[in-house]
Amino acid sequence: MTQTSVDTDISEAEAGEGNDPGDHRNFRRRSVLWPAQLLIGQHSFTCQIWNLSLGGARVRIDLPFQEGTSLRLVIADRGEIPSVVAWSVEGSMGLKFQVGKNVVREMFKDRLHVLGLDEAP
Repeated sequence: MTQTSVDTDISEAEAGEGNDPGDHRNFRRRSVLWPAQLLIGQHSFTCQIWNLSLGGARVRIDLPFQEGTSLRLVIADRGEIPSVVAWSVEGSMGLKFQVGKNVVREMFKDRLHVLGLDEAP
């Protein structure tokens, strides 16, 4: 399965660079369109990653999960990332990774520059 990033410019707010005092993102986000799985216990749910940062991801999924739910985000050929649901609204969820940014960097080390994840916001 081939993974590709969407090569579009992202807004300052999406990148975590905006001046919005309500935006508390610590990491630059990159728009992607990747298939993935969410694992909760022995259950697996298909989702699609819409954006990714060193600290979390936004995923599209039809089945909403409650905020605070612990799960694992599984990305083909990359591995699993322990995560917690930070928010859930109308078919999409924000996941906060429960591993350090260096773990995520290592998972994507061959794509950091392409994904724009090699620099701070």
